[in-house]
Amino acid sequence: MRPLLGTLSIFACLSLGIGALPALAQPQPSIAVMNFSTQGLTGTGWFGDFQPGVAVSDLVTDELVNTGAFNVVERAKLGDTMTEHQLDTSGQVDPATAIQTGRLVGAHFLIEGNVLQFDKTGNSGANAGQEIPGILGAVAGGYSSTRVTIKVAVRIINTQTGQIVQAFDDEQTQTATSWGAGGISFMSGTFGSYHNSNFVSSTMGHLIDAEAKSIVAQISAQRLLAAAPVMPSITGHIIAVDGGNYILNVGQNRGVSVGAYFDVVKVMHIHDPGTGALLTVNEPTGTLEVMSVSGQTAIARRVSGSPANGQEVQSQP
Repeated sequence: MRPLLGTLSIFACLSLGIGALPALAQPQPSIAVMNFSTQGLTGTGWFGDFQPGVAVSDLVTDELVNTGAFNVVERAKLGDTMTEHQLDTSGQVDPATAIQTGRLVGAHFLIEGNVLQFDKTGNSGANAGQEIPGILGAVAGGYSSTRVTIKVAVRIINTQTGQIVQAFDDEQTQTATSWGAGGISFMSGTFGSYHNSNFVSSTMGHLIDAEAKSIVAQISAQRLLAAAPVMPSITGHIIAVDGGNYILNVGQNRGVSVGAYFDVVKVMHIHDPGTGALLTVNEPTGTLEVMSVSGQTAIARRVSGSPANGQEVQSQP
């Protein structure tokens, strides 16, 4: 019986060990949310300076972050980058712009959309005296409620190919006695301008937030990864500079291909005066694009910044 018990004990330990193993981390697609356009929007006269496209984009970004399934590009960074490179910050982007934008901000996918409808679609009312008897009813007079509908068309673009990997429409309707953005002043068209709790708690914010949640519920990280798998990260160094060419010590044997982009960083080691710990700082210095590849090396051209010999290169997704 001892050998059997010993075997069972070993099996039990192995079983417990296997069960205790942590789950492997799942890859997360990087995603950026463009300002949704309002081309052809109906009923634009009743909401003043409010920008429904920007508001939807801001709250979709928040919802994507809350899922924990995506690496989400900060809206302010996206806006600054597109402005710096003179790219259109609103409307539907063409494939070339999608690819360029994705490269610049490090996003596998872009979410763009168009607010097709944001309109009052119904009214209802009654005399308060019918609901509140006596003097109070006479003083209150009448009241009314308004139904507002928002409809949004959404597209998700693979920034490696410019192809649309998912497209759908979504619609939400809510009714309230008044519609407003909480008396908040927003910077029109600015990335992240509707990212605040005061707006979300307003009557208009409730509707936009419900629309954002519904949109994100239809976006699957696994589906996106299946459509465009995230390539493993590749790191190396610039080993020589020949005129305008930068020679990298990574090539086909590491998965490098023509057209790949690399971020260049200057690695610095700094002692923390408070703790004495040695800290590593990666200072971005530029971007390179691979022009030709051999087995162990690649030749790249400078896209931006001031890369230098010996600096580290990190592949963009």
